[in-house]
Amino acid sequence: MLRDLLRQEGVSVGRLHEATLMKRIGLEALYRRPNTSKPAPWFSITVAFLIMF
Repeated sequence: MLRDLLRQEGVSVGRLHEATLMKRIGLEALYRRPNTSKPAPWFSITVAFLIMF
């Protein structure tokens, strides 16, 4: 994304320089984080509590 915008302006940047620029302006890549399918620790307690009552 950033590389495409810079390329339109005539600036050629590499992968590492693009990462440095993104860090500098506070951008972060969106991708799936590890353990996203793991339920929250409080979830089983809440479910057990609701089943009891």
